[in-house]
Amino acid sequence: MPTRERINLRHPQWCQTPFSDTIPLMIDQLRIRHAFTRAAAGFDAGDFLHREVRERLLDRLQAVTAEPARIIDLGAGTGAATPGLQSRFPAAHILSIDSSAAMLTAGSAVQHGLCADAAHLPLVDDCADMVVSNLMLHHCPDPVAVLTEARRVLSTQGFLVLTTFGRKSLLQLGRGWASADQFTHISPFFDLQELGNLLTATGFTEPVLDIQTLTVTYDTLEKIMVDLRSAGSTNATDGRNRGLTGRNTWSRFAAAYDQLRESDGKLPVTLEIIFTLAWAGKYREDSNEIEIPVEAIGKLNHGPSN
Repeated sequence: MPTRERINLRHPQWCQTPFSDTIPLMIDQLRIRHAFTRAAAGFDAGDFLHREVRERLLDRLQAVTAEPARIIDLGAGTGAATPGLQSRFPAAHILSIDSSAAMLTAGSAVQHGLCADAAHLPLVDDCADMVVSNLMLHHCPDPVAVLTEARRVLSTQGFLVLTTFGRKSLLQLGRGWASADQFTHISPFFDLQELGNLLTATGFTEPVLDIQTLTVTYDTLEKIMVDLRSAGSTNATDGRNRGLTGRNTWSRFAAAYDQLRESDGKLPVTLEIIFTLAWAGKYREDSNEIEIPVEAIGKLNHGPSN
């Protein structure tokens, strides 16, 4: 039997069930949840990537003229996005949802928290005006179910803003492991067209997507692995090695990755970040409810993270 998790936090009246409701999780989800639970205590201090992408996402919200009354932060983690969302939308009620109780309770910014599976939200239909999700969708075994649920809980004037990893993310790690063994080590990520098609198929309209590529460089492979663990990363693929990685396998991996050092001697890690905005109902340019210029969605407000 899969394990279940309970959490008892304050919750708004638009939830169908209390926070003590239990959530069955599939094996891959369970592995991912355990990784984030282990990382929870030091997550905010050690995870620069979520912080960097979150700031870029929040910057893009400056172009939004809508004033959502109810916001769902899906895959909220420690609720670190709450202060920025509250500053941008001061009248909004913000609900932080995550599958890890430890992540929600580790964050002091969580106002209202709900431990729940993003593919099975215990919320009533049409209860939110905005769903925001930062670097969560690629962790979900069933992204169609997650997007379907996000569309269900949004009002017809509501909209979705999310980030996720693009296809070329962690390509150096993938190449290194491919030279070391026959197992899978990197989760499959989205390409732009695929994600756009998923949004349309799950009922969203007028999706706007663009990609930013970040290159983070390191002195050592060990530091890369420490940062990945700090960010809650784990290998939850079906084709993963169910045992321990042997010394010879690690040596082959390290040697292959070392061949990818740049001219300055640094080891690169490439990250493609897809930024997405989509509407729950038909978007009308003459509507006063939502006005988000396309050129603002693709605006770059930061340089690459190094």
